[in-house]
Amino acid sequence: MKNFIKSGAFKALAVVALFLIGMMIYAASTGGVSSIPATLTGAIVSPLQSLGAAISNGFDDFIGIFTDSKELRKQNEKLQNEVNELRDKQVELDDLRRRNELYLQYLELKEQNPDYKFADCRVIYIDPNNKYGNFTINAGQLNGVEANQPVITPNGLVGVTYEVGLNFAKVRTILDPATQVSAAVSRTNSGGVTGGSLSLAQQGILRLNYLQRNSGIATGDYVVTSGKGGIYPSNLRIGSISEVNSESDGLTIYALIEPFVNIRDVTDVFVITGFDQAQEDG
Repeated sequence: MKNFIKSGAFKALAVVALFLIGMMIYAASTGGVSSIPATLTGAIVSPLQSLGAAISNGFDDFIGIFTDSKELRKQNEKLQNEVNELRDKQVELDDLRRRNELYLQYLELKEQNPDYKFADCRVIYIDPNNKYGNFTINAGQLNGVEANQPVITPNGLVGVTYEVGLNFAKVRTILDPATQVSAAVSRTNSGGVTGGSLSLAQQGILRLNYLQRNSGIATGDYVVTSGKGGIYPSNLRIGSISEVNSESDGLTIYALIEPFVNIRDVTDVFVITGFDQAQEDG
């Protein structure tokens, strides 16, 4: 309303109104309204009619804009709801596809290792303060998971469980120095023990220690679990040798291992909750 009062149209209307009032006063004093010439009356009334029509049309346009805006808002909300529904369906489809891929991997692992018992899990938390990529999974005692059980993907060994609740378990990765795995070079069957350090973990690699100098290992050789110690079944893939170096004592050598699994990018894993120990020992 304030904007209309300040507008040129209002000012013009006020001028015309004042002029009309003046003419009426003049007519009354000289013999009545009928004495006003018709042409003058038309000159006064016509602009007023045009102005009134313009104001009326402008008001109608304003109401139309308001109505259209309201309708557009309703349509926009409807479209946004449809977009949100499509996004939810896409998320469901992505999750379904991921689960299907996981079950296919599970079936493949089961066919390759019929004596294994598995719990399929999802990574639900990665400790940002941990330098070795340790994480928490959404399976625990209710799923048959216990402490000191191997955690794998179809590509290879990831780590081991070390703290287990009813519906969760914490996993220590193979990059963690506390995770030591009896391992062997598959080509030469040379045995050793894996180990890690902070500097190696930052590079995403670990070591294979206590190797004999005459073991004959070389870069590119595969490292697997040896099955000794009872926690890990044999022949779980760990990684490939990227470098071979002498220890400071000059008597033994060690190898650097690039894991087959990108530890930092793991999202779904399997816990081996049981396997035939007699078959492994045999």
